[in-house]
Amino acid sequence: MKIFDHIIREIKEYVEKKKNFSPHKTGTAQKTIQWPKSAKGEIVLMPDLAIELGHPDDASVSFLNWTHDDSLIHDGQITIVGPDINETNKNKLPFGKVVLLNVSGFDEKNAFDRNRALFLAKFDVSLKGFMIKSASQYMAEWCRISKEAVQHNFSLELLGNALINEYKKFDYVQSVELVFITSSNEDVNELFHMGNRTVRIISAMSKMMNEMSYDCTECEYQDVCNDADELKELRRSLVNK
Repeated sequence: MKIFDHIIREIKEYVEKKKNFSPHKTGTAQKTIQWPKSAKGEIVLMPDLAIELGHPDDASVSFLNWTHDDSLIHDGQITIVGPDINETNKNKLPFGKVVLLNVSGFDEKNAFDRNRALFLAKFDVSLKGFMIKSASQYMAEWCRISKEAVQHNFSLELLGNALINEYKKFDYVQSVELVFITSSNEDVNELFHMGNRTVRIISAMSKMMNEMSYDCTECEYQDVCNDADELKELRRSLVNK
């Protein structure tokens, strides 16, 4: 499926544009990381807190895209636009996180459930001193990092490494690329419309498969269907059954 390929290309263009105006770096994930694990559901209390990512006072956008085209994904690449955790004296940073995946075997019947499983994978990352405080909205994350973790050089690159290793536990994930944006609230908010289109495409696909509803005049997803050839083809195939 190439249903998100145009969004992935747009994300890549966005990142290259932001690199022209903000400090940035690119690293490569390792198969193992030298960081202690925590029990699932690590808690970082206020007295132990050093920095928050995506606090409700700041912008926060997090989403993932997948493709069958392996040429679109640089496996293991972690790009950070803006300061890393150990490069700022602030106690809060805006947080943009985009996960790009090369996958296999996705089709109209399994895409929604697999997408959901991949979305939940971030909660399985257990790193001492790192906590996902809230992810109640589908496209937002609020994270806390402890003073001890910062003192021992916890970084977004380390977090990205752990996330990539977690995604690669899925047998249908071949390669993973990550982008973090901490440069400004404005930069993070620019990601929203790309992520929102992703969410709406998945929701439209689920609606067609599960509700068996093909009346475009009554559908709230007309806008994304009009721009996605694979969704239009799915609708035609279901109508003709």
